[in-house]
Amino acid sequence: MSGLLSTAVSGLQASQNALRTAGHNISNANTAGFSRQQVNYVTRPEYGIGAAGYLGNGVTTESIERVVNEFTITQLRLDTSAFHQLDKYNTNIGQVDKLFADEGTGLSGSLQSFFAALQNGADDPSSIPARQLVISQADSLSARFNNLHNRLKAIESGVNQEIKAVTAQMTALAQSIANLNQAINDKGAGGQGSPNDLLDQRDEALRKLSELTSIQVVKQNDGNVNVFIGNGQPLVVGQKVSKFDVRDGGQIYLTNGVQTADVTQQITGGKLGGLLQFREDVLNPAMNELGRVAIVLADQFNQLQQQGLDMDGDYGQLLFGDINTREAMTDRIKHGRNALPDDRRLSLSIDNPALLTNSDYSFQIVPNTNNYIVTRAADDKIVSQGMLTGAYPLKISFDGLTLNLEGGSFQGGDSFTLQPTINGARDIKTQLTRPEDLAFAVAVRTGTSSGNTGSGVISSGEVLGLVDSNGNTLPAFANAGQLSPPVIIRFTSATTYDVLDNSDPANPKHLNPPMRDQVFIPGVDNPVFSTDVGETRVMGDGGRTGLPSGRTPANLPIGSLVGQVNAYPAEQYTFVMTNPVTGAVSSQVVTTQANASAAQTAAMLSNISGVSANAMTTAAISDININDFSAPLQISVNGVDLLQYTAGAPDISIPDPTVPGNLAAFNDYLAEQINGNADLASLGIRAVSGSNPITGAPELQMVASSGVNLDIRFTATTAGNSIGVHDSNGNPTITLAESTAGNQSAITVGGRIDITMADGVKLRTSPTNSQLLGDSTAADFAQSSYLGYQVTIKGQPQAGDTFTIGFNSNASNDNRNALRFVELETKGTIENGALSLSGGYSRLVETVGTKSNLSSINTSASKSLLEQTQTLRDSVSGVNLDEEAADLIKFEQMYNANARVISVARDLFDTLLNSV
Repeated sequence: MSGLLSTAVSGLQASQNALRTAGHNISNANTAGFSRQQVNYVTRPEYGIGAAGYLGNGVTTESIERVVNEFTITQLRLDTSAFHQLDKYNTNIGQVDKLFADEGTGLSGSLQSFFAALQNGADDPSSIPARQLVISQADSLSARFNNLHNRLKAIESGVNQEIKAVTAQMTALAQSIANLNQAINDKGAGGQGSPNDLLDQRDEALRKLSELTSIQVVKQNDGNVNVFIGNGQPLVVGQKVSKFDVRDGGQIYLTNGVQTADVTQQITGGKLGGLLQFREDVLNPAMNELGRVAIVLADQFNQLQQQGLDMDGDYGQLLFGDINTREAMTDRIKHGRNALPDDRRLSLSIDNPALLTNSDYSFQIVPNTNNYIVTRAADDKIVSQGMLTGAYPLKISFDGLTLNLEGGSFQGGDSFTLQPTINGARDIKTQLTRPEDLAFAVAVRTGTSSGNTGSGVISSGEVLGLVDSNGNTLPAFANAGQLSPPVIIRFTSATTYDVLDNSDPANPKHLNPPMRDQVFIPGVDNPVFSTDVGETRVMGDGGRTGLPSGRTPANLPIGSLVGQVNAYPAEQYTFVMTNPVTGAVSSQVVTTQANASAAQTAAMLSNISGVSANAMTTAAISDININDFSAPLQISVNGVDLLQYTAGAPDISIPDPTVPGNLAAFNDYLAEQINGNADLASLGIRAVSGSNPITGAPELQMVASSGVNLDIRFTATTAGNSIGVHDSNGNPTITLAESTAGNQSAITVGGRIDITMADGVKLRTSPTNSQLLGDSTAADFAQSSYLGYQVTIKGQPQAGDTFTIGFNSNASNDNRNALRFVELETKGTIENGALSLSGGYSRLVETVGTKSNLSSINTSASKSLLEQTQTLRDSVSGVNLDEEAADLIKFEQMYNANARVISVARDLFDTLLNSV
């Protein structure tokens, strides 16, 4: 009897547990994170009844468990993190996209209005209202840059505040998880089973935490879960919790009470990951790009403004504020948490805005060393590295920037963030207020001689810059109201010209350094001057060049193919190249050949990158003293006989040099013979009949523009016949006199080499006092060849044609510089000429717009994926009220059935008692 009752009671208890569990499920159907629970049963141990076998003993509730799938829960956390990262990123990038793309708030409209005003001003440069409109539009453009920067800064401030709020929530959730770990441990102690509702609460806390950031959850054997973020940084370990701290402009630090780590770059996923991704991938690059456009715009307009002339005939003042003010240069540096004393003084100057990137940089001193590394953040590329010597100031150049270490206790472990462009849009301000101060005119003006016989045309001229590579005012613009010196370009042949100082128009002289015998190519635009501000030129004026003192004539057989050598020594030249962008240093060593002509040496040097060598040879035949004008008298140049003979006697076309007053005509004849000879022309040899600049005596002046040796020979047998030869460079005249029959007196004149070197190229010679180039240790060995202005000549000039370059006086109606202002709208000025100002901003708008559109698509896709995973989780762990209602009926029937068994047992017991 008792067995039957016990069995019924166990069934009644089991069905009662099932009913309570179903009711619990129904009650929590809408509880966030609740997992459906189910009751698990096992039969109680049976007992034997002898040979008949065993009787069942009822049922026992083994456990009440959550219906969960750990894979689904983990996937739900992952999808939750992914969606909330994308959603937060998408919400924020939408603000920036709208800000840039909207014509009312973006920059495009202001840029267009500004350049339209400039075009209007260029159309009528003397109009004060047109000029005033340019000033007004410049003010409006500056204000638009400032407003955009302020809006972006406001967004950044909001993001940083939200980062603080989110990290505070994360700390609170982490503490809640740790508390639940403790509670679960307490409830589960002594084998009391699983505290299902606490486990649900902990899973829900983990899910909420995954809304904020990606997490890695590791379950322990003791029932605890450990939570890690980033690259394994512990957030919750058992009951221990690490805490977040946001400082240093939005950097996130995680501390466990003992150690503190910057985890900003390690955090991904969730709202926090979305905020950080937006800040790093969109907001900061957008501020940098906008600032870069502002800096390049200000610099380009300031350069042109300073190069031009205003309505008062003065050089222009800055249109926008200087991009390298002291405040701006120091504001580009963010100091890290460096060791005391806090006395490091740094500044960052912008040297070449065209080379600017839109990236930040890090400057770090390697711990326990003096080695430094500069890394570009955008691509994590090292752009400069070296060793600090401890001597300050020290300059480190890279990407168009110069980092100035001015002084302080720099030491291993120091770190600094360099932000060259982030505040560019904030700092741009219009400086000019008077419309008359706009420099619409160009400071130089060109002219063409009315006596020119060729078809050569010179451009109107443009100013390239007012300062040299060291920032000093160039000599050409040092004196107000004039070009110092004025210049004349004189063509010495149809393909060569000299550029001369025209301060005294009656007696032009060579510039210093000279530009002599420059090559002209007919039919194309020929730039006359260098555009390289760092270019230098070495003039070949060594002691052995030309026809030096001590050289004596050689006595050679008539017609000998081997002439006198020029006696030039072999020398070693070392070119040291410093890349102006990267700072990388390389060198190349060349050794000249003994007795090589200037043309040969120049050709060898011109093969070196960044080096251009120009050779030329000059010589003159003077002091002609001929008293016997008969055979075998001859003068030859480079194997070409100049005196023509007919029937064994000098041709009658030759003016007789023995007749007084005929020397000039004789020289005219020689010049015609030289200039009319195709072989000599192929060597670049030409001649002109002139007079000695010192004595005024007639002489034949020769130039070999190729730099070949001039081999001059004189044949005469009559005593007293002679000619003089000199190199036209101040060396003594060498006399070629009569010689024995069958021989001739010969002298070789060597050429000079001018070496032009690009910015960053230096030259050392061995020996230091070069016999061909001069003393390479002298301060003026390599002189700047950059004049700061440029003209081009095209067409076909002729020998004797001249063009002039002077100061542009009365320039109020000149609009050439204004047109250069207008050209900046489309001219490549950003990324080393790859983008224009409007193109740079358009790319920013396009980049943000593309990212925003892609983000919207990804967010929608991620939302769908999250909903699918949530549906999957709910299908496994969620409460289905229909199922629970069916279970209630089933469990109620079980309960009633077990109650009926108990009733039967009671009736039987009562019957038994009544029978006694």
